[in-house]
Amino acid sequence: MRHQMKHLKPASLSERVFGVLSYVLMTIFALVCILPCLNIFSTGISNGTLVTTGAITFWPRQIQWDTMGYIVKKTAFFNALKNSLIVTIIGTLVSMFTTITTAYPLAQTHLPGRKFIIMLYVFSMVFFGGIVPAYMVVNALGILDTYAALILPFAIVHFNMFVMKSYFEGLPESISEAATIDGATDTQTLCQIVLPMSKSVLATVGLLYAVNYWNNYFHAMMYTKSASMRTLQVYLYDLIQNGQSVLENLAGAALGSAQGNYEANITTQGVTAAAVTLSIIPIVALYPFVQRYVVQGITLGSVKG
Repeated sequence: MRHQMKHLKPASLSERVFGVLSYVLMTIFALVCILPCLNIFSTGISNGTLVTTGAITFWPRQIQWDTMGYIVKKTAFFNALKNSLIVTIIGTLVSMFTTITTAYPLAQTHLPGRKFIIMLYVFSMVFFGGIVPAYMVVNALGILDTYAALILPFAIVHFNMFVMKSYFEGLPESISEAATIDGATDTQTLCQIVLPMSKSVLATVGLLYAVNYWNNYFHAMMYTKSASMRTLQVYLYDLIQNGQSVLENLAGAALGSAQGNYEANITTQGVTAAAVTLSIIPIVALYPFVQRYVVQGITLGSVKG
């Protein structure tokens, strides 16, 4: 140990300066991401008068839960949350199934027509037909204003498929060859050997799909019409656009009643902030369980082209 310590050179001045600058920049970038979230959260649970006067920055003051309670009890938040959860969970499962069953065969070099199929995926990824043809296909299938319209058009994302394909290609061929010699079928090899070895890329791609489904706004607006099918992102947009009417309805309902303090705590900014805070809780709660796989999965999946 002492012999090894003798060979360790002290860091030079330039290395120390670079290290300090790196920590400073990373801290600044972290604050840029965290502080707006703190502002939104604080606005959603602070006293309405302080919110209106702009006195809330990054820490809540005179905490109240009236705004959160109003979002949960008096708006369609739970219906929108239910729709987003259904689309996200079922959509992620469908997308993972199609991605795995596409990437694994394309990772096999002996697959007949492999290069041609890959070229078709690359071509369709570069040259997309556009929004109008996509809408016409969904309309022709008769699935407008259904969960299927929010899931099937995104059943596979080319980038995610290529990440998973590259990861499968990086696995030792001797493993699948040994499984074949032992009499395992391709399905058994995939399910019992390959997938257990691919937890990092599965978690990474699964998170990418889940975030994509959860945050999908434009297509939810385009493919759904009824209020009962609104997802959380569409609900948030409607709430932000109609924030003033929300307060007017609240004032009308509270007229002649002893709800002065309750009404004073609920502001347009507070309602928006509370709804946004509640909407990000599910996806934020999911991230800690998969974050340790994310960087590893993308890095390993990009070794081969």
